[in-house]
Order: sequence, then structure tokens, then C-alpha cells
Amino acid sequence: MGIRGTNYKRAALRRLAFAAAAASAFAGHPAYAANQTGTATSVVVRPNTLVKSNDLDFGTLISGPTAGTATISPTTGARTTTGGVTAVGATAERAVFQGTGGFLLITVTGDDSVTLTRAGGGTMTASLARAITTSGGGVTLLGSSTTLLPSGVQTYYVGGTLTVPANQTPGDYSGTFTLTVNYF
Repeated sequence: MGIRGTNYKRAALRRLAFAAAAASAFAGHPAYAANQTGTATSVVVRPNTLVKSNDLDFGTLISGPTAGTATISPTTGARTTTGGVTAVGATAERAVFQGTGGFLLITVTGDDSVTLTRAGGGTMTASLARAITTSGGGVTLLGSSTTLLPSGVQTYYVGGTLTVPANQTPGDYSGTFTLTVNYF
């Protein structure tokens, strides 16, 4: 048994010597550290507030020899086209607004249409439609002026139908519209 203990001690001493040699090999090299920064964000709002989180985007369209339309559903966000209009790519989005608050009632109104203008000339018009999702339910289509009971956080969606004339001048078109939420 004494021989086995001696072998164990020699093996332990060899491991210790190897560890010391490895440590001394790294002693001549400088240590390096890698740092990377991240970003944390938040939006804090007061009750009875409306915040836009997404713009209405009809996406890229091709205007043909006949007039047509491009529609973004306010309830689903899906895009469809008719007539001589062809959709290109998948980028098309409904506008999204977040609202909080209301004590007794909420009224929702806003522009019923928006004119999109191109720098250098040219316009198109879109009729607008609104929808809402509340904390407790699905998406509901709204009229041009709607009164609701408050229900926690509300998400408002705006879609619409863009009328595209035949052979519309190519370019970037944009316009602004207003969504108004009154908290009572």
C-alpha cells in the first residue's frame, strides 16, 4: 500500500508541476477583455395618452395602363390590389397607435382621407378606415366617429384604400393624417 500512496503523490506532484508550467506560460501574455454595449429603451406615458408606433405604408406599387387601388385592411394589415395596380414586395403596413386611459367614455375620430403628394408634382388620394383592439377583445372596425367605453390599453389601427390613376408618375408619395382620441 505504501507504494500506491507514493505513486499517487508523484502523480499529484506531476499535475501540480504541469499546472504551474501552464500558468507561467500565460504570465508573459497580457490579458484581454471584450466589452460590448447594449441599448435599453422604454416609453412611459401618462394616462389619457396616444402614441404612434407605426405609419400607414401602402408599399411599393406599379401603376399600369388602367387605374386601380391598393388597400391595407385596418383589421388584419393585409394588402390587396385591384385594376391596373400591382404590388411589389411584401412591405405594406397599417398605422398603429397605442392609447391608455379614459374615465367614462372615449371618442375616436380623425381624417377620413389623406392626400399623398410626390416632390416634383403628382398626387394620389386614400380613403381611411379605423379599427381598435382593447385589452379584453379582438379587432373591431370603427366608424368615422365612434364612442367607446374605456378598457385598459387600446390599440388603434388605420388602413385605407389608395386610388392609383393609370400610368401614375413614379416616385415617393407621402401625406399626413390625424387620429383623434378624446378621453372623458
